[in-house]
Amino acid sequence: MLAWLRLMRLPAVFTAISNVLCGCFIASPQQMPPALQLWLLALTTAGLYLGGMVLNDVFDAALDAVERPERPIPSGQISRRAAAIFGTLLLLLGIAAAACLSASVVLFAVLTAAAVLAYNGYLKSTPAGPFGMAACRFLNFTLGASVGLPLGNLPDSTILTAATALAVYIIGVTWFARNEAGTASRFGLIGGLLVLLSGIAIDAWLISHKGATIMSIRGGSMALLLLGLNLTMRAAAAITRNVPRLLQQTVGLMLLCLIFLDAVLVFALTGSADRALTIILLIAPAVLLKRVIPMS
Repeated sequence: MLAWLRLMRLPAVFTAISNVLCGCFIASPQQMPPALQLWLLALTTAGLYLGGMVLNDVFDAALDAVERPERPIPSGQISRRAAAIFGTLLLLLGIAAAACLSASVVLFAVLTAAAVLAYNGYLKSTPAGPFGMAACRFLNFTLGASVGLPLGNLPDSTILTAATALAVYIIGVTWFARNEAGTASRFGLIGGLLVLLSGIAIDAWLISHKGATIMSIRGGSMALLLLGLNLTMRAAAAITRNVPRLLQQTVGLMLLCLIFLDAVLVFALTGSADRALTIILLIAPAVLLKRVIPMS
């Protein structure tokens, strides 16, 4: 069982759930969505994200045999065929859960699944890899905001700006993580960090222009500043030492901070502390599971 959980990178799924809930909450600032809707959105994104993680290792089996031989597939704990079947079933589970919500959610779920397959099967090993990963997160975020949209309509500018900020942040994380298992280029690591901070800067701009109240704007802006400083200090320490273990830990922190970032956005743009708390609570299971299951 632990091997299957490691294959799925289970702690990281809570970052995907926080993204989809953030999109949902921002899209309906005046009214709390029904609990069933939130659970179905969480199930949709969990299926898509976990399926993508499993298929990532299916496509990377040969490379992992050299760089990460301890992973479940190269170590022989799980066969590549079984992992491929399981990952495909998870993707289908996500799409099936989306079908219980609306046609627009199904469309975004299918687009997300297609982006996941494109990234894992081709884009990951190319210079477009970070952009492919960013597209997956962008679509996942907008999926959360698409429940009440007529089929074919796009979310409003606030949602699209927040999704773009997330995509930029993920480009930075992916760029930073590209050589986490080997000797990484310091130039590449610094570049990834700067792009990540640009994503946070876009969120700060959005909060300053679309914040719900003066208090939520000030609180959200301060929280983003502290987040940016914390990530910068942690990344600088890892870049200076350039040790795979520290780089991997930093990537895990960058992913975990997505939950905090989503909670800040929800509070700043809706003024609802309760909704922000709903998202921030996702940190607890992610941190607990992270002790035994790596996030990257």
